[in-house]
Amino acid sequence: MSDSNNISKSSTSLSELNSVFLDNMSHELRTPVTVILGYASILYEELQDPDLKEMAEIILKSSNRLTDALNLILDQADIETHRLKINFEPKNVAELVRKNVKIFEHEIEAKGLELETDIESDEIIAETDERMFNRIVNNLVQNAVKFTKSGKITVRLKKISERETDKILLEVIDTGIGIPLEYKNLIFEAFRQISEGMNRKYQGVGLGLSVTKNFVELLGGNISVESEEGKGSHFKVKLPVSHQ
Repeated sequence: MSDSNNISKSSTSLSELNSVFLDNMSHELRTPVTVILGYASILYEELQDPDLKEMAEIILKSSNRLTDALNLILDQADIETHRLKINFEPKNVAELVRKNVKIFEHEIEAKGLELETDIESDEIIAETDERMFNRIVNNLVQNAVKFTKSGKITVRLKKISERETDKILLEVIDTGIGIPLEYKNLIFEAFRQISEGMNRKYQGVGLGLSVTKNFVELLGGNISVESEEGKGSHFKVKLPVSHQ
């Protein structure tokens, strides 16, 4: 029994240390990156010299990329250490989807892509965790933008009834590179991508869809994908309207 107790205490201690480390890392990395993002944004807006403006834009894009990677790594760490606290509250998910899609409007326009947002109603209320829901929408739209060179990105949201239960259905559809059949399950694994290693074609740490899947399941829902290589992808997220 003594050995068992020692192992249990050791595991608890390691878990606590891991939690403290994650909290410290979150603060130490997020704070300077936020400052860099803020000043880079101001410089980009204020500078008139084309060369200096281009430098500010590079700093801004690189900082955003670092922020995205940091957020995903910390989300994944929180999932693995069971540190997540889920706060179910009634939210207008229609408004949340619009706000998250708006973040990518400039990038979508810059790539010459068409954007269609099809939301069934101005007000769709569901009990959800706002932070997790935002991350789900953000990750899926970002994924669509990343892997689509031409064509269209569509974001849909509506209420459905499934097995006598009210749910919300979020769909993100793109005309991008698509997913080969043998990779459909792999894309939801942590740190995995279709293009991997030093020769990979696309940026990212390979956590976006893994974190998204975990968040969807923690909110009591499920995620699926229909895709064909070279013909785009269609992600579907179903979440319960109520958790009573």
